[in-house]
Amino acid sequence: MAGLISVGVYADHPKDMVGVGLFMGGGWASVGGGLFHPGVTIKAPTMPFFWGFNASFGKASGLGVSMDYYLLDRDLVKDGSIDLDWFLGVGGFTHLYFGSDFTLALGFRLPIGLSWHISNSLELFLDVTPGIGARFDSEPFYTTLGGELGLRVWF
Repeated sequence: MAGLISVGVYADHPKDMVGVGLFMGGGWASVGGGLFHPGVTIKAPTMPFFWGFNASFGKASGLGVSMDYYLLDRDLVKDGSIDLDWFLGVGGFTHLYFGSDFTLALGFRLPIGLSWHISNSLELFLDVTPGIGARFDSEPFYTTLGGELGLRVWF
């Protein structure tokens, strides 16, 4: 799942820099099965969203996109040696599942996590992403619980 995210509330996320990173995610959906999600995260300076692009492997394989906006991004610990933030956001996702059935899923997610700014150009993040979605198949509504661990470079 792509944990990924705005202008104004991002004191530690540079407003004039591009953030690009890799993440490893995983999750569980009430429609059955866990998923493993490697992906890429992108944050452009002119957009208030963090984008995630991922592939999923597990009971249902596919490709997905997420878009998150941080409602809160606050310092948890900030002194001369460490810069650790916590965040809470809202976002959406879409996913195309392949295999025996071709299925489209759409939904909302709530990323909650930690962001460690190792330096001005390097950020490590960890989040949990509960969500709710709709699929266009025999089980239309479902819940999800996912998470991501990633590293983002700012340039």
